Amino acid sequence: MERSKADSFTAYLEAKQRLKATTAAPVAGTTPLSLLFALAEAPQAEMKLAELQAAAGMSFQEFASAVKNLSDLRYLTIAGSPGNEIVTLTALGRDVSRLARPA
Repeated sequence: MERSKADSFTAYLEAKQRLKATTAAPVAGTTPLSLLFALAEAPQAEMKLAELQAAAGMSFQEFASAVKNLSDLRYLTIAGSPGNEIVTLTALGRDVSRLARPA
C-alpha cells in the first residue's frame, strides 16, 4: 500500500524536529545566558573573571566572546587590574537573568 504524500511529509517533519532537538540543544552552562545566571546567584552579583570562566564550562574563545557581547549590551561590567578583574551584573543584567530563567 502506498503512503499518502501528507503522511510522508509529516514523517519527514517529525524526523527533522527530532534531529534538530538532539543537535541544537545547548549543553548546560554553555550559553551567554548561563553567565548571567551564574552572576545572579553569586554573592553581590559579582565574581572574579577567572572564576566565572571556570563556572561557565566554555572554551576560552566562546567565553571571551560572550563576556564581550554581554558587556557591550550592558548586562555586566568588568573592572580591576589584569588577572584580578571582577565581573558585576548590572541592573539590566539582573532583569534579563530573572526573566530568562527557566521556570
